[in-house]
Amino acid sequence: MEKKLLTVKEACEYLGISKTTLYKLINEGKLKPVKLGKITRFEKEDIDRLIKESKQG
Repeated sequence: MEKKLLTVKEACEYLGISKTTLYKLINEGKLKPVKLGKITRFEKEDIDRLIKESKQG
């Protein structure tokens, strides 16, 4: 079963970016985190959408 929620570390590894760049994407409104109390996760579907949009220009 494929994971649907990724940790900060997993999201960075999946995108091949640093934590700084990940948080920049959040601040720019390009990626929205899922907050579970103090835990931050990212929906893989949102990350895949971000990749697709970046390919389109």
